[in-house]
Amino acid sequence: MILMKKDELVEETRRLLVKAGFYCSNICKIRPSSFDFIARKDDLLIIIKVLNNIDALNEEVANELISIAKFLDAIPIIIGRRTCSSFLKDDVVYFRYGVPIITYATLENYLQGILPFICAAPGGFYVNIDGEVLRKIRIEKGISIGQLARIAGVSRRMIRMYESGERASIEIAEKIAEFLGPDFIKPINFWEEIRREHMEIKREIENEIFKLLEEIGAFIFPTHRSPFHAISQILDEKLIVGIKERRIVEKARLIFNLAKVAEKKSVIFMDYCRRKNIEGVPVIGKNELVKIKEPEKIMELIMERK
Repeated sequence: MILMKKDELVEETRRLLVKAGFYCSNICKIRPSSFDFIARKDDLLIIIKVLNNIDALNEEVANELISIAKFLDAIPIIIGRRTCSSFLKDDVVYFRYGVPIITYATLENYLQGILPFICAAPGGFYVNIDGEVLRKIRIEKGISIGQLARIAGVSRRMIRMYESGERASIEIAEKIAEFLGPDFIKPINFWEEIRREHMEIKREIENEIFKLLEEIGAFIFPTHRSPFHAISQILDEKLIVGIKERRIVEKARLIFNLAKVAEKKSVIFMDYCRRKNIEGVPVIGKNELVKIKEPEKIMELIMERK
């Protein structure tokens, strides 16, 4: 692709997903934001962030992006072009703080069913090994662990590790593939890699309204760099949550749109409110919340004001 500004790359990425049959949210132009838009096709939900220079990603944003994605049953993906020192390679998956990063061309191939097999990690480029398949092929061909180790130029211990699912460098994988065939090499599974890389994040509940919700029995994960203020689960329902602040109408419009694409409910909490709905998003006042003792009542209000 021709080098373009970030906003242009965001628009181009969204157009690519729409062309591939995805239902895309509006672009989150309220800043700061840990992502740019979300996109759904059938059961696949993707949360997209675009960065020309992936070194601009910090740990706080990455952690929030992964947490939101896990809560919404989505895949977080960053579309990037380069680091401070080099351009990213196509059909390679990079990682920063556990978030998968690919180029626009890699996304284009992915949407056409061409899955990436190579991931970048400290020390070079690697592929994922299906250990069970590797062991099965080796045994079927009557090859011992020692023989395969000599062919690959590694220790027996490394072959055992590969058969347990350890990654192999491209060079080692190619040597084994020349002898056994390539069927043991697995494509990159984004969520599998995220689980490998990512640690759980601690929640800090400081907002008084969120504390009230937790007392009633809701799960709350506050966000700090998103167009909404929290993600929540009340009973079996997952919600995108906003609270009263400046530009609330604009934010409500975006929250409604994001919730629609994510196929989740939305709600805005205020200290006090006369309106019961803003831009399609139910509104509940703190004066009402303090009187509620059961989570079922919150959901009743949300459904009444939807």
